[in-house]
Amino acid sequence: MQAKLFLILSLLTVFVYGQRPRTKSGDCPPYPNVGICEVACFEDNHCAGHFKCCRTACGGTFCTAPVTTRRIQRGEKQGSCPVAPSGPWVCSSRCALDSDCRGAKKCCRNRCGAMACTKPEF
Repeated sequence: MQAKLFLILSLLTVFVYGQRPRTKSGDCPPYPNVGICEVACFEDNHCAGHFKCCRTACGGTFCTAPVTTRRIQRGEKQGSCPVAPSGPWVCSSRCALDSDCRGAKKCCRNRCGAMACTKPEF
């Protein structure tokens, strides 16, 4: 009887531990001001690959690439953000600061209003 009880408790512990949400690395971008108000995910493991489950400004959730968690560099990168943004209509933010972008790219608003790494103008 004790062996059966031990087995049941062990299996229950393994099952509960296996169901705990797993947080993927990186941070969610700032609340994107996009029209996604429905809930598309509840936790990171509902999203494919390295994508994270992030909230929108109106309370919905969606899967998006995480913003990097590198150390913040002081100051902005050289150049300025384009006055008339071009490129794809990606409506989820990909950065929050210039230091989130590789090379000379800056963190600027794109055509959709989200933050994205962009080639600066000089």
